[in-house]
Amino acid sequence: MGFPFSLLCDLLSSLDENRLVKPTSTATKTRPDSRTIAQWFTHYGSRIHCADTDRLALLSCMFPEKRVDRVYWLQATSLARVIGRCLGLGSSRLSELNRWQKAGGPDLGQCVEDVMRQAENYVPHDQEVTVEELDRAMGLIASRCRFSGPDVRRQRTAVDVDACLSPLYRRLCSRDAKWFTRMILKSYSPVVLPSKYTLERFHFLLPHLLQFQDTFSGALNMLISEPMNHFPAHPDPKLATNLCSIALEHLSPQIGIKIGRPEYYKARSIRHCHQMAKGRRISVERKYDGEYCQIHVDLRHSKRPVQIFSKSGKDSTEDRDGIIPILEESLAMRTAQCKFTHRCILEGELVVWSDKHGGVAGFHKLRKFLSRSGSYIGIDQDSP
Repeated sequence: MGFPFSLLCDLLSSLDENRLVKPTSTATKTRPDSRTIAQWFTHYGSRIHCADTDRLALLSCMFPEKRVDRVYWLQATSLARVIGRCLGLGSSRLSELNRWQKAGGPDLGQCVEDVMRQAENYVPHDQEVTVEELDRAMGLIASRCRFSGPDVRRQRTAVDVDACLSPLYRRLCSRDAKWFTRMILKSYSPVVLPSKYTLERFHFLLPHLLQFQDTFSGALNMLISEPMNHFPAHPDPKLATNLCSIALEHLSPQIGIKIGRPEYYKARSIRHCHQMAKGRRISVERKYDGEYCQIHVDLRHSKRPVQIFSKSGKDSTEDRDGIIPILEESLAMRTAQCKFTHRCILEGELVVWSDKHGGVAGFHKLRKFLSRSGSYIGIDQDSP
């Protein structure tokens, strides 16, 4: 059966209603969003963790912005045209749909709800759209875009966007179509799900696992491994601390899955920095004005021993393969001088070195050497 998308829309709609409550002084103490999220997970927890639910699909629908490996090539303008065709809208209803283009008007999602409410779809209970169906459709649409991650593009099939979305929109009520539209645009704004708290309510270990494997699929695979597959999703706080210690003994980074970055806090001064450290031992590193990258090396893979991940977590090896020979030389890979046996993970900053000035060139010079899915963006007016 799967997990009905309407249940997720219930949560999003409740959070949307909370926006009217938040400005009050009472809401500061009651934290309505946290209460709403906790109640929703308590009510549907057993259904979320049952075998019929694809938890990766559910998380992908909850946090569409975190699927950086998926690019749909659909902005509001093009998506509005697709929706108009999917719903078979006439000229008058099309003009209502396009009210999102007016300054100060509603967003596209709200316009979709307003238009569809005029002729509400009747959806039988056994034909409700599930998050699994939506996730499958979005994966197919993303596979056709060259800006998507390599694993997504490998699933490429001859997919027509209208044919893919039309059956879904016709089986959604107006409210759910609003949230689906916002999901495609990767923003539920004005609703914002508090990421850390929501993930904790999903499973108490999930935020911690994402620090080791910064993808939903990687973290979920760890959850179903021994011994974590025996842990309850929401133990009491004391037991949770003990279970975290047990889980830590079984966690290790995986080559090919980006490691999550630690949280960073900005200090206003050296004194403030010292206060934030609170007597703990800290490390100091030189900051270069470059582009962050995380490099995974596995010498057991003869065809593709190096993978390079960008700050967002996207596999950007194809765009940055020019630095691989330099990496192989500096790491002395496959030689007696190599400092590791099979695998290693490195973090660094990609910079441009200027022989003319004998130093690191400005950040803006990077775009002349780093492509984005094969395209060099914003260099037409640059000097040689």
